[in-house]
Amino acid sequence: MDVWWSLIQLVSITGQIFAVLNPIGVIPTFLGLTESMDPAKRHKVVKNSIIAVLILAITLAVGGSLILSFFHVTLFSLQIGGGILLMVIAIDMLGGLPRTKAVEAGDEIAIVPIATPLLVGPGTMTTVIVLSKTVPIYLLILGIFVVAFATYLLLRYSELLIRVLGINGIRAISRFMTIIIAAFAAQLLYAGFTGWLSSWGILNF
Repeated sequence: MDVWWSLIQLVSITGQIFAVLNPIGVIPTFLGLTESMDPAKRHKVVKNSIIAVLILAITLAVGGSLILSFFHVTLFSLQIGGGILLMVIAIDMLGGLPRTKAVEAGDEIAIVPIATPLLVGPGTMTTVIVLSKTVPIYLLILGIFVVAFATYLLLRYSELLIRVLGINGIRAISRFMTIIIAAFAAQLLYAGFTGWLSSWGILNF
C-alpha cells in the first residue's frame, strides 16, 4: 500500500512540475533561438539548460523550508500567494502571451533565457517550494529528475516533434498544460484559505 501511495504521489508531483515547467510550450522559442546553430551546438545548449534546471529546482526543493523560515512566511500564505501567481501565469499563457518579454539569440542562452525564466520561472519556483513543504523530499527530487529527463528528450528531439505534431499541435498541448496549471492554482488557493480559516478557528475539519 505504501509503495502504491508513493507511486501515486510521484505521478502527481511529476505532473504538477511538468505542467508548470511546460517544456512543450518552450519548444517554438527554443528552436527560434537555436535555428542558426549546428546540431552539436544545439545539443550542448540542451544539455547545459537541463543541468541548470536541475540545479535550480533541487536547490529550491532542499532550501524551500529555509527560504520560508528566513522570510517568516507560513505555508498557508505561500499557498495563497503562489496560487494567485500561478493563476495569473495560466491566464497569460491561455491568452498567448510569452513567458518572457524579450529574448536574444546567441551562444550563451542555455542558462538565460532557456533554463530561466523560460523553464524555471516564478511559477516553477513557487510550485517546487510549496511541494517541498507538503510532500516527501525524496519524491520531490525524484520527480524533478523525471521532469528534467522528459524535458531533455523534448528539447533534444524538438525538430522531430514539430514535424510530427506541427506548430498548432504543440500549441494545443501547451494550452492543455495551462489548464493543469490553473487547476493546481485553484487547489493551492483552496488549501491556503481553508488553512488560514482553520488556524483562526473559523473552520473545524
